[in-house]
Amino acid sequence: MTIRMILSRSSREPLRRLALLLLATLVLAWPNIGHSVPRAQIYQASVPQPERSEAGQSAAFEAAMKVVLVRATGRRGAGEDPALAPLVRAARRYVQQYRSAGEGQLWVAFDGAAIERWLTQNGQPLWGHTRPATLVLLAVPGGAQGGSVLTQGDSSDLKDAVDAAATERGVPLLWPSAAELQREHLDYATVTGTAAAALAEAAHRLGGEAVLAGRAQNATAASPIRWSFVFQERSSEFTADAGEGPNRAADIFAGMFAASGAVVPVDLEVSGVRELKDYAQLQSYLESLAVVTHLDVEELSGETVHLKLTTRGGAEALAHVLSLDTHWQPQPAGDNGGLRYQLRH
Repeated sequence: MTIRMILSRSSREPLRRLALLLLATLVLAWPNIGHSVPRAQIYQASVPQPERSEAGQSAAFEAAMKVVLVRATGRRGAGEDPALAPLVRAARRYVQQYRSAGEGQLWVAFDGAAIERWLTQNGQPLWGHTRPATLVLLAVPGGAQGGSVLTQGDSSDLKDAVDAAATERGVPLLWPSAAELQREHLDYATVTGTAAAALAEAAHRLGGEAVLAGRAQNATAASPIRWSFVFQERSSEFTADAGEGPNRAADIFAGMFAASGAVVPVDLEVSGVRELKDYAQLQSYLESLAVVTHLDVEELSGETVHLKLTTRGGAEALAHVLSLDTHWQPQPAGDNGGLRYQLRH
């Protein structure tokens, strides 16, 4: 079904109602950058509660708020940022659920939507739910073959340390299966002797938008690791512990995707929207971006959709995010100065 057919069948219906209907009836699979991390996963944390008292509980709530602010803003030091101190002090007000997690731990779940509103209203960065998935290729020495590459089925202190750091920063990691390593010919020698850019190609075949390749000196959690990280045109090499790999990846992602600044309206025209599913997936994709706070469909004309967006940071911030996705081909600005794009299929 084309956009023209949609218009002929629904000219009397508000476009917003039509958009919601399409989103409710279609399976959405827009091929964009990043895996969607559920809001609940970003805004919950387990922290120590050393004493069972109201004061101890309040302290635990504040500690948990600091954890989620690191994930939500993308900044390592967010928990100690004076600009965020009022939000930390008001942590109890945002708690939706909490319970004992055993071993002196308290699990806390916050109102993520309310925290995001506070960050936006106070001009703080917000790293949204759509985050690039990173394939980890971590080579560990030992054994007859010189070493091995950790898989999703492995269990070790080293792997746990990498996973813990990724969870703390809200970075989705992918670990290869043994079968995938065999199929891609990714053994210890290949991972340790191949440039990270070439490994990134294998990562894409295995579902990762980025690759974090490492060569550990030993199998312990404290082992120094020679890390290589590649995402699109960005790359980094450094030697650090297990946790620093996901942390450096998070720093780069947040620098690219975290949105901040004043809330500004932006006109957006998108052509190449040929099918009903294209239209629904377009709306779902835009609404998943942290830079977009509100979206209205103003007009459907042929294969072109005209939208009015409310954004953090305005047209420049939105254009930066869209430039990271190769499906968006920029076009000359419209008569009203709005952004114009052609979708690549």
